[in-house]
Amino acid sequence: DHMILVAQTVEETKLEADGFFPADTRDLPPVEKIGKSDATVDNTERVSKTTELKLLFEREMLNLKRDTVPLYIRFGITIFLNILYGLIFQGIGSKSTADSIAINSRFGALIMSILSVMFGTAQPALIALPSERPVFLREYYTNHYSVYTYFVSRFAVEAAITFAQVMVQAVLTYFLMELTMKFYTLVLILYAIAMASTAVAILMGAFVEDVAVAQELMPLLFVPQMLFAGFFIATDLLPDYIRWAQYLCSLTYAIRLALVYEFDDCSDDGPDGIENCENLLDYTKAKELDIYVYWAILIALFAVFRVLAMFSLAKNASKFY
Repeated sequence: DHMILVAQTVEETKLEADGFFPADTRDLPPVEKIGKSDATVDNTERVSKTTELKLLFEREMLNLKRDTVPLYIRFGITIFLNILYGLIFQGIGSKSTADSIAINSRFGALIMSILSVMFGTAQPALIALPSERPVFLREYYTNHYSVYTYFVSRFAVEAAITFAQVMVQAVLTYFLMELTMKFYTLVLILYAIAMASTAVAILMGAFVEDVAVAQELMPLLFVPQMLFAGFFIATDLLPDYIRWAQYLCSLTYAIRLALVYEFDDCSDDGPDGIENCENLLDYTKAKELDIYVYWAILIALFAVFRVLAMFSLAKNASKFY
């Protein structure tokens, strides 16, 4: 550890002045007699970005195979909780929207599904970066790879795991709750909020050095989103000076998308059903913007927070040494 610390923190000229590089007085044969005519290869040459990505991706996959317990726990909790949600809200989507109690219960079912995937995917992402920080800092500072290739390799593995987790949740909740929107629509909404939430979590994790601190920051990641999403309090009742924050919360757009797809057409339930659905959509401002705008904003939030996280990590890594 001492040798690594010295090599990474002390200038080479200072080490040379302090006698860290004594002259080699050994009587060695010339290089050409060893049979390596190319022994003077420039050791500053970097491998290609493709090679960096390949090696980093292979290491990510190897880490998954070696440490399977967190993965089993992550999917185990997802299965247990969503079976529980499905049983509690079983068949709620088949009940008439003309019943105000039924429509409010279906609204609650959608909220629980979206919150569940947000918690279940963002929490591991927030913890992962601080736990890997020492290894990343050492390898980044010694020029093994760039922040870009590190982020892309992590994103590839994380996106695949998140999609698998979303699929498990969607299968359990969709069919147990008997929701009326298309199955693939629910999958897309859950995946969008999951990836947008993990992007915010990774941005926060880029500033944190300790896993324990990351765990303490989790309420800061989730609570503001819930407060500004419009289901606890109507956004019109928020004070003017903080009302704008709702537009930075991915949860707001995911909930609005889910509500539009689930309650936009309630004509089968008669006039009362249509009125109840319209009142719910008005209360939550679900139709304030076009649904395509909501999709675009979710993608934009994901991209912006990911890029900010990448630059933040690079800047903090440079400051560290």
